[in-house]
Amino acid sequence: MRRILLDNITSGMKLAKPLYSAEGMILLNAGIELKERFIGRLHELDVTYVYIEDDLTNDIDIPDIINEKTRVESIATAKNIIENIKVGKGVDADQAKKVTNLLVDELARNHGTLVNFIDMRTQHDYLFGHSVNVCVLSIMTGLSLGYDELRLRDLGVGALLHDVGKTQLPVELLNKTGRLTFEETLEIKKHPLLGFEILRKNPDISLVSAHCAFQHHERFDGSGYPRSLKGNDIHQFAHIVAISDVYDALTSDSSYRKAMPVYEAVAIVSKAAGSYFDAELVNKFTENIATYPIGSVVRLNNHQFGVVVDISREYKNKPVVRIIRDENKQPINKLIEIDLAKHPRLYIADVVER
Repeated sequence: MRRILLDNITSGMKLAKPLYSAEGMILLNAGIELKERFIGRLHELDVTYVYIEDDLTNDIDIPDIINEKTRVESIATAKNIIENIKVGKGVDADQAKKVTNLLVDELARNHGTLVNFIDMRTQHDYLFGHSVNVCVLSIMTGLSLGYDELRLRDLGVGALLHDVGKTQLPVELLNKTGRLTFEETLEIKKHPLLGFEILRKNPDISLVSAHCAFQHHERFDGSGYPRSLKGNDIHQFAHIVAISDVYDALTSDSSYRKAMPVYEAVAIVSKAAGSYFDAELVNKFTENIATYPIGSVVRLNNHQFGVVVDISREYKNKPVVRIIRDENKQPINKLIEIDLAKHPRLYIADVVER
């Protein structure tokens, strides 16, 4: 399978992975032929890309650090928790812990697997998928830091609930596509404190978990909010959640910005090490990210196009690429795979996703 931008889908292509709603219902199933009405439905849902099958990439399996069932159930639970908070029912700590425990156990079993899969997400479900992704990325970083089980679970709960303060803000403000006014920016900046107040009132949520909501917009150099904290004055959990939050936002579509390729997001997060983010934590975070995820369509510096089929921790910037088009953009009808680690003059020039 390979990842493709929705704008580049043509009628007759087959969907390789199912698309789910935030409630866990299948919107379009794997194997379905994408006829015009289905493509139109994907546009209505504001899906930017999907994974498709074709003859050259059918054998490519994209590993995920959590399985599909776990991801779907986690997003559905996150939606339920957040929707209950919106209507004043408070935080269901038991559900938050149940999801976190499931993720901690599965990520611990899969520790060492690079993050390759980027979940297909409708913009309408952004907050719920984002909450789960930030939780997954934070726990993954905690594992790399050698956290024990108790710390991983507290970190996971805080990461899952880091944005609950947004439930107290107007939906039209959260979904605004244009530039925010000064007053609107001040309103948005209230969500860390609002989230902290929600979480700290629940005796079943630890105070360190609540501080993930309170401090995830603080920055290492003191340029963040709401209290302009610096360095070690920010809890390490919040440092981790901040990195995960920014990375997932950069690699996901939102109402105000299109997703960027993983390698660009990794470069931005890495450049912010020592200023916005703790440098050691950035290193621990980025060591788990596949710079060019399996299934990505890339252009090499020799002008050939290919799909990433394998990647290693040692050579993350030099994956194995299966060539699908030659330098004249003509389809390749035979199997050609190049291990870029063994070809120092070849490198990925761009991710094209088409």
